[in-house]
Amino acid sequence: MIPHRTRLNRETVIDMAAVIADTESLDNVTLSRIALDAGVKQPALYKHVSGIEDLWTQLSLRARHLLAESLTTALQEFTREEAVVAVAHAWRTFVQEHPGLYSATDRVPSIGDPDIELSLAQVVHALTRALDGYKLSDAQRAHCARTLRSALHGFCVLEKDNGHPEPYALDNSLKQLIEVFCRGIETLEIP
Repeated sequence: MIPHRTRLNRETVIDMAAVIADTESLDNVTLSRIALDAGVKQPALYKHVSGIEDLWTQLSLRARHLLAESLTTALQEFTREEAVVAVAHAWRTFVQEHPGLYSATDRVPSIGDPDIELSLAQVVHALTRALDGYKLSDAQRAHCARTLRSALHGFCVLEKDNGHPEPYALDNSLKQLIEVFCRGIETLEIP
């Protein structure tokens, strides 16, 4: 519940939704729940969000923005495999710290909304930068960044949703995923 002195606005509604998503689950984010926690009637929220789809979009944008920031920060002073390791761990840490917020990235389509497309491009750009130490063409680098995104997303979603059939030694599994990815990229390098 927000303090009565806090004025309800769009950012506050999104903040409340993010907290619910991360502490409970994205499925528990409803306008009626946020209204209850805010101590207002649900129609009051429509001044700030147009509906649940708008709220999911805002959560997705926030998740991708924060993820891109985390990846960019992790990249500093690293090159080649160390950069890939750094972004992989930053990605995994972000999902572990913000499981519900991260789930919002799958709740809305990745294409069709310019803001969503831009937020996704920022994440892919950070991954592309992680590959700068490799001698790749621009096209190869772009494809490898998308491949890395897919691998990290899949690994982290499976971990978040308890989808690994043998959940022990996941640190070693991530390490091996990175090693396989990096050895594969080395085969693509331009001589």
